[in-house]
Amino acid sequence: MFLESLAAAVVSVVSNVTYYQRRRTGRGGVGRIVAFWCGVPFTWLTLFLVPVGAPEVEPPPDDEDALLDEIRRVRRAELHGPSGAGGDGAT
Repeated sequence: MFLESLAAAVVSVVSNVTYYQRRRTGRGGVGRIVAFWCGVPFTWLTLFLVPVGAPEVEPPPDDEDALLDEIRRVRRAELHGPSGAGGDGAT
């Protein structure tokens, strides 16, 4: 009887933590529903106390090095002209 109560308590705590994290980060789905129903009655508190967050969005890749290389390439082309030999480009 003790082990059943302990297992139920562990499942309830894990379910509540899982539901809290999924609700806070805005992730829905079947896992959130299962966590909610496995953690009842305490997940009702989480439902009303924790605001739904926005899903985490990865920031765009940092391409400053590529942009700097492009600027250098354009300036070099403007400096040396279309032939790349220097001067005014006329031969």
